[in-house]
Amino acid sequence: MPVNILPPDFHQEKYGISVRFVTEDDAPFILSLRTNKELSKFLHQTDNDEAKQREWIREYKKRESEGKEYYFIYSKDGCPFGLNRIYNIEGKICTGGSWLCAPGTPIEQAIPTSLINRDIMFDVLGLEEDNFDVKKQNLKVLRFHLMTGSQKTGEDDTNIYFQATPETHRKGKESILKLLNISE
Repeated sequence: MPVNILPPDFHQEKYGISVRFVTEDDAPFILSLRTNKELSKFLHQTDNDEAKQREWIREYKKRESEGKEYYFIYSKDGCPFGLNRIYNIEGKICTGGSWLCAPGTPIEQAIPTSLINRDIMFDVLGLEEDNFDVKKQNLKVLRFHLMTGSQKTGEDDTNIYFQATPETHRKGKESILKLLNISE
Protein backbone atom coordinates (compact mmCIF):
# COMPACT_ATOMS: atom_id res chain seq x y z
CA MET A 1 0.00 0.00 0.00
CA PRO A 2 1.40 3.44 -0.90
CA VAL A 3 2.45 5.74 1.93
CA ASN A 4 -0.27 7.97 3.42
CA ILE A 5 -3.24 6.08 2.02
CA LEU A 6 -5.76 4.64 4.44
CA PRO A 7 -8.10 1.86 3.27
CA PRO A 8 -11.58 2.99 2.17
CA ASP A 9 -13.17 1.08 5.05
CA PHE A 10 -10.91 2.70 7.67
CA HIS A 11 -12.44 2.51 11.13
CA GLN A 12 -10.94 2.81 14.57
CA GLU A 13 -12.12 2.53 18.18
CA LYS A 14 -10.16 4.50 20.75
CA TYR A 15 -10.95 6.02 24.15
CA GLY A 16 -14.50 4.64 23.80
CA ILE A 17 -15.00 6.63 20.58
CA SER A 18 -15.54 5.30 17.05
CA VAL A 19 -13.93 7.07 14.12
CA ARG A 20 -14.59 6.51 10.42
CA PHE A 21 -14.51 8.39 7.14
CA VAL A 22 -17.26 10.84 6.23
CA THR A 23 -19.84 9.60 3.72
CA GLU A 24 -22.45 11.46 1.70
CA ASP A 25 -25.07 10.36 4.24
CA ASP A 26 -23.24 12.50 6.84
CA ALA A 27 -24.06 15.70 4.94
CA PRO A 28 -26.98 16.73 7.22
CA PHE A 29 -24.88 16.17 10.37
CA ILE A 30 -21.91 18.07 8.94
CA LEU A 31 -24.17 20.95 7.95
CA SER A 32 -25.73 21.00 11.42
CA LEU A 33 -22.28 21.69 12.87
CA ARG A 34 -20.75 23.85 10.14
CA THR A 35 -23.77 26.15 9.89
CA ASN A 36 -24.16 26.52 13.66
CA LYS A 37 -23.19 30.19 14.15
CA GLU A 38 -21.48 29.63 17.50
CA LEU A 39 -19.53 26.52 16.45
CA SER A 40 -18.41 27.73 13.04
CA LYS A 41 -17.51 31.35 13.74
CA PHE A 42 -13.79 30.59 13.29
CA LEU A 43 -14.15 28.36 10.20
CA HIS A 44 -14.72 29.07 6.51
CA GLN A 45 -18.40 29.68 5.86
CA THR A 46 -20.44 26.74 4.57
CA ASP A 47 -23.69 27.13 2.62
CA ASN A 48 -26.62 25.38 4.29
CA ASP A 49 -27.26 23.37 1.12
CA GLU A 50 -27.30 19.59 1.43
CA ALA A 51 -26.86 19.02 -2.31
CA LYS A 52 -23.71 21.19 -2.32
CA GLN A 53 -22.39 19.39 0.77
CA ARG A 54 -22.95 16.00 -0.85
CA GLU A 55 -21.13 17.20 -3.97
CA TRP A 56 -18.24 18.46 -1.81
CA ILE A 57 -18.07 15.03 -0.15
CA ARG A 58 -18.03 13.27 -3.56
CA GLU A 59 -15.05 15.46 -4.57
CA TYR A 60 -13.39 14.90 -1.20
CA LYS A 61 -13.70 11.11 -1.66
CA LYS A 62 -11.43 11.41 -4.72
CA ARG A 63 -8.79 13.18 -2.59
CA GLU A 64 -9.26 10.55 0.14
CA SER A 65 -8.61 7.70 -2.32
CA GLU A 66 -5.37 9.44 -3.37
CA GLY A 67 -4.21 9.92 0.25
CA LYS A 68 -4.39 13.72 -0.02
CA GLU A 69 -7.06 14.34 2.62
CA TYR A 70 -9.05 12.51 5.28
CA TYR A 71 -12.32 13.69 6.82
CA PHE A 72 -13.49 11.86 9.94
CA ILE A 73 -16.76 11.46 11.83
CA TYR A 74 -16.58 10.61 15.54
CA SER A 75 -19.40 8.78 17.30
CA LYS A 76 -20.23 7.35 20.69
CA ASP A 77 -22.72 4.50 21.04
CA GLY A 78 -23.64 4.91 17.36
CA CYS A 79 -24.44 8.64 17.62
CA PRO A 80 -22.20 11.02 15.67
CA PHE A 81 -20.97 13.98 17.70
CA GLY A 82 -17.84 15.37 16.06
CA LEU A 83 -15.67 15.75 13.01
CA ASN A 84 -12.23 16.86 11.90
CA ARG A 85 -9.85 16.53 8.99
CA ILE A 86 -6.29 15.85 7.97
CA TYR A 87 -5.57 17.73 4.75
CA ASN A 88 -2.84 19.48 2.73
CA ILE A 89 -0.86 16.23 2.92
CA GLU A 90 2.47 16.82 1.18
CA GLY A 91 5.12 14.19 1.85
CA LYS A 92 5.38 13.93 5.65
CA ILE A 93 3.68 17.28 6.38
CA CYS A 94 -0.04 18.00 6.77
CA THR A 95 -2.68 20.24 8.33
CA GLY A 96 -5.18 19.10 10.93
CA GLY A 97 -8.34 21.13 11.29
CA SER A 98 -12.07 21.69 10.80
CA TRP A 99 -12.48 20.34 14.34
CA LEU A 100 -16.07 20.58 15.57
CA CYS A 101 -18.16 18.78 18.17
CA ALA A 102 -21.91 19.02 18.68
CA PRO A 103 -23.14 21.38 21.38
CA GLY A 104 -23.25 19.66 24.75
CA THR A 105 -20.53 17.13 23.92
CA PRO A 106 -18.73 16.33 27.19
CA ILE A 107 -15.11 17.49 27.29
CA GLU A 108 -14.05 13.87 27.99
CA GLN A 109 -15.45 13.04 24.55
CA ALA A 110 -14.54 16.20 22.60
CA ILE A 111 -10.85 16.50 23.54
CA PRO A 112 -9.98 12.89 22.60
CA THR A 113 -11.18 13.49 19.03
CA SER A 114 -8.25 15.85 18.51
CA LEU A 115 -5.90 13.32 20.10
CA ILE A 116 -7.25 10.56 17.86
CA ASN A 117 -6.79 12.78 14.80
CA ARG A 118 -3.11 13.23 15.67
CA ASP A 119 -2.74 9.53 16.56
CA ILE A 120 -3.92 8.73 13.03
CA MET A 121 -1.73 11.46 11.59
CA PHE A 122 1.49 10.42 13.30
CA ASP A 123 1.10 6.75 14.28
CA VAL A 124 -1.01 5.37 11.43
CA LEU A 125 -0.01 7.58 8.49
CA GLY A 126 3.57 8.21 9.64
CA LEU A 127 3.37 11.95 9.08
CA GLU A 128 5.95 14.09 10.88
CA GLU A 129 4.47 17.61 11.07
CA ASP A 130 1.03 19.10 11.57
CA ASN A 131 1.23 22.76 10.54
CA PHE A 132 -1.98 24.58 11.34
CA ASP A 133 -3.42 27.94 12.28
CA VAL A 134 -5.90 29.09 14.90
CA LYS A 135 -7.79 32.37 14.80
CA LYS A 136 -6.51 34.70 17.55
CA GLN A 137 -10.06 35.18 18.83
CA ASN A 138 -10.54 31.42 19.29
CA LEU A 139 -9.16 31.47 22.84
CA LYS A 140 -10.35 28.02 23.95
CA VAL A 141 -8.72 26.27 20.99
CA LEU A 142 -5.55 28.35 21.36
CA ARG A 143 -5.27 27.28 25.02
CA PHE A 144 -5.91 23.66 24.11
CA HIS A 145 -3.15 23.55 21.50
CA LEU A 146 -0.69 25.21 23.87
CA MET A 147 -1.63 22.69 26.60
CA THR A 148 -0.98 19.81 24.21
CA GLY A 149 2.53 21.05 23.43
CA SER A 150 2.03 22.47 19.95
CA GLN A 151 4.75 25.01 19.18
CA LYS A 152 3.89 28.51 18.00
CA THR A 153 5.71 29.20 14.72
CA GLY A 154 4.36 32.65 13.86
CA GLU A 155 1.38 34.93 13.64
CA ASP A 156 -0.29 37.56 11.55
CA ASP A 157 -3.13 39.99 12.25
CA THR A 158 -5.72 37.19 12.31
CA ASN A 159 -4.01 33.86 13.06
CA ILE A 160 -1.45 32.17 15.23
CA TYR A 161 0.48 29.46 13.41
CA PHE A 162 1.48 26.22 15.12
CA GLN A 163 3.37 23.03 14.55
CA ALA A 164 2.85 19.69 16.26
CA THR A 165 5.19 16.73 15.85
CA PRO A 166 4.96 13.12 17.00
CA GLU A 167 7.11 14.03 20.03
CA THR A 168 5.08 17.07 21.10
CA HIS A 169 1.88 15.09 20.53
CA ARG A 170 2.97 12.17 22.71
CA LYS A 171 3.98 14.47 25.58
CA GLY A 172 0.84 16.57 25.38
CA LYS A 173 -1.42 13.53 24.95
CA GLU A 174 -0.03 11.92 28.08
CA SER A 175 -0.80 14.95 30.24
CA ILE A 176 -4.26 15.53 28.70
CA LEU A 177 -5.31 11.89 29.16
CA LYS A 178 -4.12 12.01 32.75
CA LEU A 179 -6.03 15.24 33.36
CA LEU A 180 -9.21 13.73 31.87
CA ASN A 181 -8.62 10.41 33.67
CA ILE A 182 -8.70 8.47 30.39
CA SER A 183 -6.48 5.45 29.92
CA GLU A 184 -4.62 4.76 26.69
